[in-house]
This record gives sequence, C-alpha cells and structure tokens, in this order.
Amino acid sequence: MSILHPWAFALLPIALLPFWLKGHQGQHYSWLELMPEDLFSDRLNLAVKVVMSLLLLSIVIALAAPRGADEQVPRVGKGAQTVMVIDRSVSMDHPFAGDASGHVAEIKSAAARRIITQFIDSRPNDMMGVVGFTNSALYGIKITTNRDAIHAAILAATSPSLNQTNIGAGLTEAVGLFDNIENSGSRALILLSDGAGKLSPRVKYLLSERLKSRKLSIYWIMLREPGEPSIFSKDEYDEDRTPNSIVLHKYFQSLGLKYKAYEADDPETLQSAINDIDSREKKAIKYRETIAGYDYSKVFMVSALVLVLLMLVIKNLRVYE
Repeated sequence: MSILHPWAFALLPIALLPFWLKGHQGQHYSWLELMPEDLFSDRLNLAVKVVMSLLLLSIVIALAAPRGADEQVPRVGKGAQTVMVIDRSVSMDHPFAGDASGHVAEIKSAAARRIITQFIDSRPNDMMGVVGFTNSALYGIKITTNRDAIHAAILAATSPSLNQTNIGAGLTEAVGLFDNIENSGSRALILLSDGAGKLSPRVKYLLSERLKSRKLSIYWIMLREPGEPSIFSKDEYDEDRTPNSIVLHKYFQSLGLKYKAYEADDPETLQSAINDIDSREKKAIKYRETIAGYDYSKVFMVSALVLVLLMLVIKNLRVYE
C-alpha cells in the first residue's frame, strides 16, 4: 500500500466537526419539561453526525489517493529491448532532397515521427527507450512498455532544437539505459541522424567497451543531405579529410557487433529501413510488465456518494403520530 498524497491526512480532524458543532434548527420552548423525551430523535441526530463524519473521512482518504502495490507480471513475446537515438539538430527540420519534379519533400523530423510511431505501434511486445541529442544528450524515456510515454518521448525527440550534433553524448546516454533493466535476450540501438559529428578517441574507447559488454545490436539510419557523400562510398580520402559520417560508419564496423547501416534520401527509403529493422528484431523475449496497483481512492469516492444519499434520506425523514 502506498499513499500518493500523504498531506491530505492533515485534514483528518475535520471528520470530528459534526460532533463539535451544534445545530440551531428546531423549536424554542420556555420550559423543556413540557416536552417529552424523544429517544428516536436523539438517536437520529447521532446517526446524522456519524454519517457526516464518515462522509468527511471518506473524502479525506480519497484525496490521499491510497494505492495497492504494483505487480510485476512475467511476459513472453517476440521483439526486442530497443532504444531510439534521435538527432534533434535543426537540420532535421529541413525537407528531404525532394524529387525530379521539383516538389518539396516531407520534413525529415516529421517523416521520422510518423514512421517511428507506426513502428512502435506495430510491435506491442517491445520495450523501448528514447534519447534525443543535439550539443548534448537529451533524456527522453527509460526502457518501458508504456506506449503513451514512448509516444510522448518520440514527439519531444523530433521537435526543433539546436544546430549541433553531439552523437557521442546521445549514444553514451542510450547505452546507459540498458544498465537498469534485465536482459530479455535481444537488445538494439537504432540511431537516426542526418549527420555524424566527431567522436574523440576517449569517447570511442569508452563507447566501444560499453557496447561490447552489453552485446548490443546497432542500426544506423543516415538521412542524407543533398550533395553529401554516401557512407558506403569506396572513395579514398586523406585521414584528416574523411567525412565524419564515413568515419562513424567504419567505427561501428570495427566493433565486431551486429551492425547494419541504411541511407535514406526520402520518406520511402526511411520506411524501407524501418521495415528491415522490424523484420530482423523479432526474437523470443522474456520481460516483466508492471501492473499498477489498485486505486483505492475510487472505493472511498463511491462510499462518500453513498453516504451523501444516506444523509439526504435521513434529513428528509419525518415521523408522524
């Protein structure tokens, strides 16, 4: 049992108000001995006070919002523990390159939000986390099965931000999300960006150690800018002139982990990449679903309503002789 609003118990003394206050309704008599003793009315008056006290007590307890303990239920399904690592740099708010007809293509962040949302909804057994990044990592949501929380995090991660791309911070934050959850048997990072940025030797070393120790699969969807070289290019570059995207691609390849890269020039190729990831990450997984404890405040709210009705009945009770 847990109490969400313990401050509400400070209001408990108001439940005694019906016994402290005296009503003024009734007749005035010069001599009370003229009136016979009325035990029924006395008992009815006491019942009114008890009912009113219980009504106030029910309202206070309902405000405190008592809840039962959360329950961890083991589940078995097909899917993966996945963390979406999403670029939030301002360039993600630019459209795709478009087509030969000259029509303006869909905004990259909008297309990503739409397609990722469909991907999430199509995988009900997945546990997902979200991390955004610009000049630093932007925590989105821990790895969870709560679809409402995941959708809210995706919406935040595809919103406008700064004109910087610190992909190392985003990846480091994403890998850390796996530390707080039991391994279900299939784990993956899905990186979605339109740039790479530079990784320092120190970040490369620390990141490689953490990725290898957790045996994570890596998927990188590169949203190409117009005129940008392909990460699959076989062209030779001087060491200090190699495009950052190609450097990052080769770094991922060198880790010895399960790695797959994609290039997307339009929403259709982005959708194709997501579909391929979907087909690859459908292993049998074991996970635990948290079932929220019972909300006992509902019981006390119903009790308060019943007591109000009982009060109305008592107050309108008349005895005729």
